[in-house]
Amino acid sequence: MEPQLQQRIVELLRSRGNRLLSVGDVHERLADPAISREQVALAVQDLEADGVIIAVRGKRYSLLEFTPYHAGRIKVHPDGYGTIFGGEAEPDIYVDRRSMRGAMNGDLVVVRVDKKTPSFRKLHGRDLIVGEVTQVLRRAHNTIVGRFHADEVEPYVVPFDFRIDTDILVEPDGTRNARHGEMVNVEIDRYPDRSSNFARGRVVEVLGFIGDPGVDIEVVIRKYHIPHEFPLEVLAHADSIPLEVPQEEIARRVDLREHSIVTIDGETAKDFDDAVEVQRTLRGNFLLGVHIADVAHYVTEASALDREAFERGTSVYFPGRAVPMLPERLSNGICSLNPRVDRLTFSVEIEIDPRGRFVDHRIFKSVIRTRERMTYTNVNAILVDRGLAEPVPPGDVPPPDPKELAGRYGYLVPDLTRMHECFEVLRKRREGRGSIDFDLPEASVVLAESGEIEAINPSERNVAHRIIEEFMLAANEVVARQLVFSSQPGLFRVHQQPDPQKLEDLRAILGEFKQTLRGDVEDIRPAELQRVLNAVKGTPEERFLTNIILRSMKRAFYAPESLGHFALAIEHYCHFTSPIRRYPDLIVHRRLAKLVAQGPLVGESLAKAEAAGVLYAAQSSERERRAEEAEREVLEWKKVIFMRDKVGETYTGTITGVAPFGLFVELHEVFVQGMVPVATIGGDFWRFAEREHRLRGDSTSRELRLGDHVVVQVQSIDEDRRQIELRLLEVAGSPIARRERQERP
Repeated sequence: MEPQLQQRIVELLRSRGNRLLSVGDVHERLADPAISREQVALAVQDLEADGVIIAVRGKRYSLLEFTPYHAGRIKVHPDGYGTIFGGEAEPDIYVDRRSMRGAMNGDLVVVRVDKKTPSFRKLHGRDLIVGEVTQVLRRAHNTIVGRFHADEVEPYVVPFDFRIDTDILVEPDGTRNARHGEMVNVEIDRYPDRSSNFARGRVVEVLGFIGDPGVDIEVVIRKYHIPHEFPLEVLAHADSIPLEVPQEEIARRVDLREHSIVTIDGETAKDFDDAVEVQRTLRGNFLLGVHIADVAHYVTEASALDREAFERGTSVYFPGRAVPMLPERLSNGICSLNPRVDRLTFSVEIEIDPRGRFVDHRIFKSVIRTRERMTYTNVNAILVDRGLAEPVPPGDVPPPDPKELAGRYGYLVPDLTRMHECFEVLRKRREGRGSIDFDLPEASVVLAESGEIEAINPSERNVAHRIIEEFMLAANEVVARQLVFSSQPGLFRVHQQPDPQKLEDLRAILGEFKQTLRGDVEDIRPAELQRVLNAVKGTPEERFLTNIILRSMKRAFYAPESLGHFALAIEHYCHFTSPIRRYPDLIVHRRLAKLVAQGPLVGESLAKAEAAGVLYAAQSSERERRAEEAEREVLEWKKVIFMRDKVGETYTGTITGVAPFGLFVELHEVFVQGMVPVATIGGDFWRFAEREHRLRGDSTSRELRLGDHVVVQVQSIDEDRRQIELRLLEVAGSPIARRERQERP
């Protein structure tokens, strides 16, 4: 009733325009004897807390759209001002530091703007409406992680997140004996307001000193408020689940335990939620089997496990540590497709002809028993030994002995060969429709047993990675099409057409590198972007241009409707293949299970599922963004920690970015990026040529360009801001003079 009641109140207020209504007025005009005045009052209270309506005169309410007010989450920038996204059709709102009224980064706030004669502020080339915070509706931070300062008069904590520029004062008896300089987590008792710029709180956790093994991850987990301990109720539910599959459940499923099914994952993986096989049909087609852990069988809707999984949204992966979505008893136990044990699965079988077309498919509940737990490294080595794949540079894992592999996995060689053949057919089909493939190596952190960082290497995708990716793409597409063609609600993975203006900007940048972007930006096809990626592959500017192309595209997200996937160049797509670590996959499993067992939903059941899909999509998208930001921050921090004892050392590198304030250089030997401040580059006065993406000397006309090979020296490390400062020594073999930090008069 609550969401429907809120919607009815919003519609009533909208129909009344700018007329103000009290709770009593709303109750009277709804004229529904099934709704009490108290229910209306609670719904109005929730709408006000969500920033949908506002009390303008006493306790009389209006929709915000009829007032000079706007509600949204405020993003605070490092120099103290804030911005609020104005929506698709409205400009963003700028809030001066003096007008923040105690709001902190991420808070849901109400901002007043003068809509009749608005004032504007120019920022980064954009016009923003100027506003001021009038009310904080919902705080983003109940706790704040930061560095403890043992001040003799009044201890305080400086937040680790530099977007929170408010120190937290701590009572002397609320320090938990934290030592000066230690990282702590503080629970906020009082937030800053108009009367005080300081917050007050008490230490609830002492995490340790920056630089101690593992402290960086603990800090980032708390910065992003990632749940990392399971409630007792959730653990009790997990403990109640048997660790073996009962015979009565096996009898209800298709038995595939005699099939030659394997998992293929990374060396350090512990949760295996997908297993694969490829057979040949009598017609000469491939029969691809993708078998996914039936997590929904154990994590039932509205259970304690389900509520916790919804809250987490996704597993979060850091170097040497994972924060799982589900307790280990499930993720590494009964739900994990471990070798040679019975496991419940949801299977997708796809018949694929030699041209890569899906000529038939079947989706069903099953039970499997995987033959082996294979790794990408071993599968790749077997295929290389068979002449089916090219060797890749050695990464974190030493190359296996071919003779040892042949002795252990020789019986699987025919299966792996068929997988490779099927993969090639699917790859050609995907390339033929113009799917985009971003294929730059990423940084991989190698940790010692002590937790210390041993090395940072580029991680290369070999053919085994690609085989599994291609098979998962096929299964996800088939499942999405099944839901859509059955007119059933789902949770779809959506990637929309790029913004035309961003593509125009991309076209201008590509022109500076003698590359072209063909066609109408209003209707660009993914194949055109892939053509550009192929054209720059192997060039010095490949990494820079690939990142520019990536930034010109919109972000993928989850939606209750199938809106297409631009990058994959397909009309229908969802996530089905990782329910152990992604909540959207779990929702898709439930939708699919009801369709397979009961047929299509109709009437009230369909309407209820569609309404829930909106909430699932929003939550899943937000949790995914949170996980990505946290993982990225830890990786950058690990790089800085790895370099802290290398100050003064010299490295070769490549210029991968040019900005008005300096050069970004990727070091060849350690796969780490640092920055050379322009103020430290001597030999000339250097100006930024924006269109050409280079620095040019006033006197010599010498240029520092993307792709230039350089020699640099590590100058300093800033662990708090995760920054590495470099000194430029040589460019393309020619020395560069050093200049102390100073601006030209």
